[in-house]
Amino acid sequence: MSASEPRTLRHGGAAITWRPTPWDAAGLGVAATLELVALAGADPAELAAALAEVDAIAATVGAALATTRVDADAAVARAALASAGYVEVERSAALTLALVERDPRVVFGRAVAVAPATVADGPELGELAATAFDFSRFHEDPRIHPGRAQGRYRRWIVDSLGNGDEVWVHRHRGAIAALMSFRRRGPRVQLLLGGARPELGPLAPMFWAGVLARLRDEGVVVVDTRVSLANGPALRLHAAFGFAPTRTDVGATRIYDASTLASPPAGAPASPTTAERT
Repeated sequence: MSASEPRTLRHGGAAITWRPTPWDAAGLGVAATLELVALAGADPAELAAALAEVDAIAATVGAALATTRVDADAAVARAALASAGYVEVERSAALTLALVERDPRVVFGRAVAVAPATVADGPELGELAATAFDFSRFHEDPRIHPGRAQGRYRRWIVDSLGNGDEVWVHRHRGAIAALMSFRRRGPRVQLLLGGARPELGPLAPMFWAGVLARLRDEGVVVVDTRVSLANGPALRLHAAFGFAPTRTDVGATRIYDASTLASPPAGAPASPTTAERT
């Protein structure tokens, strides 16, 4: 079992699948973090016992926080999380586009060129990711210092250059003006992190058109992504290209080390890059 491989603990009919998330810990500048990948169970007492065991694991490894996402309609799970000290910090929509049925060149008449990023682009990509994004479970949690959320996304995009994900960029006057990281699984793609420099005006729709058009040309038939419901412009952008919501999730976080997470980071994390991320 790898260090970050999911594992499941059970109490009666309740089951929680969890994993260490060293990519989050490195980006946030803390010793350890956990993610609850899935929660199942109809008995609040059994779920409470399972969540208490997660707390014990967190204490053993020195975790600063644990995060999870659950379906907004999962009332029992949400109540159990709240009772265990988890705070709901984000609501997000899972979105899907049947790309084979919708040509982005028709949706938006103008697209810009996109090309794969290189390892040499790492520092520039990191700065763009750290400064151009404001919505996530980390950005939207007022208990987490913005600098730590920025560090997490700086780390995210640099890791993407070497962990099997792909990163495409658009360059404007020699500088990276927009980025998109994604994960490819055959003819299906999951968009992970995308954005454009805000000072370049209407670049975002032209960049999205360029990315989606190239993916379509390469045989991609379905594109999935996730967007925070607090990010109105991103929701409107995806809707314009035909993305449709499939479910709404609630992001919740249990803070164990409040003082560290609330403070500005001391500097860039010193640990090596990680090979996986959520």
